[in-house]
Amino acid sequence: MKGIKLANVMILVSGLALCVLGIVLLMVDGARQRGDPPQVMPQTTEEFLAVGDELAGKHNCNFCHRTEAPATHPPDRANCQQCHQLRDRVENLAPPLKHIAERRSEEWIRRYLRYPYPVRENSRDRMPDLLLSDYEVEVFTGYLLALAGDRIAELPIFGPAREAEPDAARLARGKDLWDKHQCGTCHSLGEHIVKPMYHDNGKPVTPAQVFAPRLDLVHARVRPNWLAAAIRDPDKWLPWAAMATGAITDTEANELAWYVMNAVPDPKTGVTHDHVMAILMANCNGCHYGPQGNAPEATNPAGGAGWLGTWGAQPRRLDLMTLEGLTRGALDDLGKPRPTVVPYAENSPLLMHLNGRKQPHMPMDTHPLRADEVAKIREWIMAGAKGPKSQGGIKVNPPIEMGD
Repeated sequence: MKGIKLANVMILVSGLALCVLGIVLLMVDGARQRGDPPQVMPQTTEEFLAVGDELAGKHNCNFCHRTEAPATHPPDRANCQQCHQLRDRVENLAPPLKHIAERRSEEWIRRYLRYPYPVRENSRDRMPDLLLSDYEVEVFTGYLLALAGDRIAELPIFGPAREAEPDAARLARGKDLWDKHQCGTCHSLGEHIVKPMYHDNGKPVTPAQVFAPRLDLVHARVRPNWLAAAIRDPDKWLPWAAMATGAITDTEANELAWYVMNAVPDPKTGVTHDHVMAILMANCNGCHYGPQGNAPEATNPAGGAGWLGTWGAQPRRLDLMTLEGLTRGALDDLGKPRPTVVPYAENSPLLMHLNGRKQPHMPMDTHPLRADEVAKIREWIMAGAKGPKSQGGIKVNPPIEMGD
């Protein structure tokens, strides 16, 4: 009897030990899957390339992104996507990873990795949310910049600037160039809207129209010095695209780039920063407030949950109760500042969390904002997220960065 009891005890102890070991392994694997940051961030170009290659393999980036620029376009390449499209359709793979940062700014890339959204309104293709950790976002951003380093160095120093009051005569000349080179065949701009037509079998009549992006916000989406270069020589700067190569001079390319940057003025809106702040103060005041010297009894004087490090997260330092806090943004897991509102950006972080396109859906664990409230915040952001011209003698124009 004693032998049997001893055996039972040994089995019980062994079972408990295995359970504990399993839990530990799951925790370790979970941390690894989340991409929790190691002790040292890559520092050199070589380190970013090595770690970036590893992450690109882990997340299967090559399923959608070409690994090289094709010699001719449109290409015909057999790969994973050939199973999901008709053989004679223009290939809809994403651009090669090594060419992304030559036309996108560092901040745009960093935000897009966190908050992907459809850039091409006529195409259903979009980048999925890979739920990247802040460490992975930083590594991928550095990786893409390292891949494109040589090409970025080839770009001209200056590019066309967006102007508050562009010259009307110059806009008219730019419109003539737009019509002359038939840019509107594929691209939408302002009141000119391109809607692809399809054959009875579902194939687009003009495939390039499906993948050509709308250009209204190109001023906030691409490097200005890349734009004129790409218009002048698409074979070099857009070899994977179906953009036509025409006889266009350097001067025409520069003027056409300027026109695209300035053709569509900021949308007019009656929504002000005061309207937005009133919505945020009424709905976000339970968590997103900073330290208060004379805090009421029901308020934590050290700040709310959205300011402090709570629920296992790093301190975010996000204050949505003041315009200053809104424009300052939050801190990520690495302690780096992250903008909350970005002018003209469809994937502005505040908007993405409010409309449910990024988790956690805010306000957390309570009723979401009404559709009209979200619409007002979006309207304010897409009109440039303009703040007061001055506040206490200091110019205030949110937020930290530009870009859609």
